[in-house]
Parts: sequence; structure tokens; C-alpha cells
Amino acid sequence: MKSFSSIFVSISLLLFSYSITSKPIPVGINDTSILQIKVTVLYPNYIQPWRFKIPEIRQSTGIYIGENRVLVPAQAVYFYTNIEVKKPESLKVFTAELERMDADLGLALLKINDPSFQKDLKIVQFPSDLFLPGLGFVMESKDQRSLEEKKVRLIRMDIESYASGYVELPYIEIQSEEKLDGVGELIVDATSRIPQGILYQFKENGIGKMIPSFSIKHFIEGKSFPFKGFRYKPLVDSASRNYFGLKKDDLGVLVAEVYPGSSADGILQLEDVILEVSNFKIDPKGYFDHPKFGKLNMSYLFHNTYESDSAHEKKIKLKIFRNKKPMSLEMDSKPLNEWSIRIPHGNTRFQLPKYLMLAGIIFQELSEHYLTEHGNQWRNRVSKELLYLNDFYRIKRNAKEGKVIFLSQVLPLSGNKAYHNAHQLILKSVNGHEIGSLEELRSVINDTNTPFIRFVMNDGFELIFQKEEINSLNEEAKKSFQIAKEFNF
Repeated sequence: MKSFSSIFVSISLLLFSYSITSKPIPVGINDTSILQIKVTVLYPNYIQPWRFKIPEIRQSTGIYIGENRVLVPAQAVYFYTNIEVKKPESLKVFTAELERMDADLGLALLKINDPSFQKDLKIVQFPSDLFLPGLGFVMESKDQRSLEEKKVRLIRMDIESYASGYVELPYIEIQSEEKLDGVGELIVDATSRIPQGILYQFKENGIGKMIPSFSIKHFIEGKSFPFKGFRYKPLVDSASRNYFGLKKDDLGVLVAEVYPGSSADGILQLEDVILEVSNFKIDPKGYFDHPKFGKLNMSYLFHNTYESDSAHEKKIKLKIFRNKKPMSLEMDSKPLNEWSIRIPHGNTRFQLPKYLMLAGIIFQELSEHYLTEHGNQWRNRVSKELLYLNDFYRIKRNAKEGKVIFLSQVLPLSGNKAYHNAHQLILKSVNGHEIGSLEELRSVINDTNTPFIRFVMNDGFELIFQKEEINSLNEEAKKSFQIAKEFNF
């Protein structure tokens, strides 16, 4: 009998737990789920990578999801030094730690170690489904005031290339006549009050973007997001379509870049024409008709985690045209291989810029973040060769291809006077060795037995030093320019 009672209790707890996790729970105006987040950030300086910029304070909204964990926009906590969390109508401040982040989705999870934090807080659960299009409320908490609600319209689902990182994930476009911040506010359906997503962008024209609830649920469950592993080009002009053997009524887009080690590596080839994905026909601009969400970028069919047609950990069926012949393929869905990115772009992904100083000369690995540090007109101000590489060679063409190493500046010392005008030059070789990373550059310098070090740039410009000069000039540069160390990796 005792055993039966135990089983009954266990089944009851299981059913209770299932009912909690399976049914969406409305969020009321008086629920204590919306938190205030204050973050002190210390952004890196890409022009002088041995320094940081002046510390800043960033404010955002946090959503309580249980177990002392809080959801916040990733952009709010990049390069943080301190994170504070405060409940509505409370003066007590809790210190939080970063538990996990997804740079492409743009969300981060915070953990508060104080057990008393969860007292009186109500858990927000994100469902798999969406009410689209529809009306909603934006829930926010500011200063010492109680929760406020503002009206919003959920318009449509879309996908933007290079939205925040490398993987294009679906977002919901919203409109509102209210003034919104777009820093992590919770959006609930106006009728049911079921959570629909988190607002992460809002512009002065009244248009904003919301991370949909099914993506948030996927992130909270600790799952990775799949990535298709290739880029494509529209195929709209008749001359190109004739060249690839397509008929007048054929659809399809052109494969323009395949990431090494990715889902597409070994499956797709350059100049394949993709006609269908998961039985959906792809038009010449790369769109298809989704039965619920309408016209969508085909990246959705590879990247989405919407429950009914999720690409996560599934094989994706493709119909292509290769060498003017139709073929059927299957592709495994894998997350992005970070190492396939040759020149970092889009999101910083919390990565500090690396540098190596040799004879008072600063070498760095090229990233778009370095180039954009040159102001609003950065494309006109930076080296055209660096700009060209950044635009067209961001992705490795093969697994062995290294980073782009360049001479960013020469710190003016008497011992390197002949090279003071050198600036933004791409390093081709050192003593005949081609260099693929700053670590490799440092090893080559340390291991060489020759008395002279000869740096050769892409344009033929050469810099030559005695090996013993390099350390003495570095020491002089460290004293003169207050640089703590010769490298930061």
C-alpha cells in the first residue's frame, strides 16, 4: 500500500510538472517577472588594442525564467565588468553572473547566486506557437515605478542577413506608435497575455524587431541553432539562367560560397542552383511561400526552430541543378563552425582584439570591428586592400587558410624611424614563411636562428631588423607608450 501511495504521488508530481511545462502561462500586469538590469561595460579599443575605452553604464530589461536565472539581450552584457539586477519596487540590488550567451540569437542568460532572489518572482515561460499577425503589449519596468504596458502590433516574420552575427535567424517585425527602447522588453499577446517574444530593437520610425518565443524556448533548453553553411546569390537575369541551363519557368538561386566543415561542405558545390528545399520551391530571389508565415527567405528552412517545421538535428532535402542536370540531395543540419570565419564581422561575439608588437610595430588580425572603429565614413578612410578582403574573403575557402595578418601602425621610435609611415599593410611573409595567425608569427620570430628578421608586405614593402633589436625596441615602446605587454593572447 505504501508502495502504491509512493507511485501515485510520483505520477501526480509528473503530471503536475508536465502541466506546468506544457501549457503556456499568461503574464499579468501585476506579475513580478520583469526586472531592471544595469551593466557596467568596458569596451575594447581596436585601434589601440592594449587599451580599453572609458567604462559605460548600460540599462536593459530582464525576464525571470526560474531557478534564479534571467534573460537579457546579449548586446547589453558584452564586455561587462559588473551586472546588477533589481526587482520592481525594490531597493535591493543583486549581482549577477553571465551563464550562457548566443551571439546570433542576441540573448544571454544571467545567474544570480543569492537564494533569496527568487522570492516573490513569477516565472515566464515561452511557448512554441505564435499569434501572428496580432496585437500585443510591451511590458517594461523603469526606475522605481511599477510595471508599464504599451501597445504594439505584431506584423510578420522575416529574416535579415547579418542581423547580429553569422547565422540569420527569424525575427518578428513589430509596429508601435508608442516610444519603446528595444532593450529586452517582454511582449505578450493582447488577448491571452501569452508571451510572444523579447523586443531587441526599436527605431524612431516606429518599427522594431522581436525575437520569437520558439527561438527563446530553444535557447533556454540549451540547444544550438543550425546553420546552412553556404551563401547564395539571386539568379534573376536571363543570361545567367541560360548559362546554367535553366528553362524559362525554372526557379532557383546560385550557391556562391560554401563554408569548410559546415553542413553544406561536401554536399553542395559552387555554382549549384538550388531549386527546392524541404519540398518548397525557391524563387530566383531566394524566397519561398510558408503556409502560415507567408513569403520568407529560404534561410528559414535551414535555421528555424519553430516546432512544426524545425530544422534542428534533421536531414534537409534539396533539389538542385548541377552541370545542367537535376539532382536530389540530403544535408545534415549542423551549427556554425566558428573556425571557418576568416575575417570576423557582424557581432563581436565577446572576442577581444589580439595584437603582437615587434620592434615597436603593431601587428593585428583583420576584423570588420577594427575597420568600423574609423568612424561613420570608415569605408572611405581605411586601406582599400583591407576593405576588399573584408568584403569578399570573410570566409575561408579551404580549411587550411589562415587569418589575415596586417601591420596596423608603427609606434614612432628612433630605432624604427625608416618605417614610421607604414600603416595598414598586409603581411605576406616573415623570413620566407607565410603567416596564418599572430601565434604563428610569434613562433616564427622566436624560433628563427638567423640574425635578421625580414618582413615582406603584400605590396612588396620590406621591413628588416636585427633579431636582437626587436626586444630592445619593444621595451622602449612599452615605456614610451605605457603598453603593459608585447602581446595579449
